[in-house]
Amino acid sequence: MLGIGVTATDTEIGKTVVSGALAAAMQYRGYKTGVYKPAASGCVNNSAGKLISTDAEFLLHCAGLQMEEHDKVVPYVLKDALAPAEASRLAGVKIELRVMLAGARQMLSNHQISIVEGVGGISAPLTEDYLVKDFFRDLQLPLVIVVKAVLGNVNHAVLTAEYARVHGLQVLGLIVNGWDEKTAGSLETSNLYYYEKLTGLPILGKLPVLPQELLQEFESRALAEITEANIDIDKILSLAGGVVK
Repeated sequence: MLGIGVTATDTEIGKTVVSGALAAAMQYRGYKTGVYKPAASGCVNNSAGKLISTDAEFLLHCAGLQMEEHDKVVPYVLKDALAPAEASRLAGVKIELRVMLAGARQMLSNHQISIVEGVGGISAPLTEDYLVKDFFRDLQLPLVIVVKAVLGNVNHAVLTAEYARVHGLQVLGLIVNGWDEKTAGSLETSNLYYYEKLTGLPILGKLPVLPQELLQEFESRALAEITEANIDIDKILSLAGGVVK
């Protein structure tokens, strides 16, 4: 089994898109692929009235899993779009560490490769005393950090990488989300330079802006092809511990 954690410099940077892209690529390489997220906020009710995570739904489709496995992929679904610690307090739900960790370990043990997505940034609180970095550390997962080539993100990338290292986490490298080669100017290209120079980490790929219909219609094969063309999957697997047999 091999697990790869996905975190980001902030919320709304593209962790779910990148996590799904990695899962789709792994699945179409022939690996039995798992996906996991310890908790999800901003969830919605489906047609049957069940509260579900649309992020988890996307990840399930990317990994080739059935919607029936939703609750195995994300054990805590919360309505308010807040950090899980606060969203769970408002919902009257107690988030238990053993539940999150047991679910993740089961997903990891049942699949050759699992993509484990964090919540918000790396220091986002899952509970009052347990942060996303603690979750990744307890699972001993190597991480990729999702960044965007926008103003101020170099600072956030450096802080995220250093914070991860200080807390004993292995960081494999950075994945740029929402890259547009045609419009990239001095801001975008200088971001790429300083990401690597100041963090000492490699850029593992630049995922382009993806068509909304591809994401909404769960076109996992097309997503896998785009991922393979723009992200160095072989390097990620090698850095994470080698190709899974």
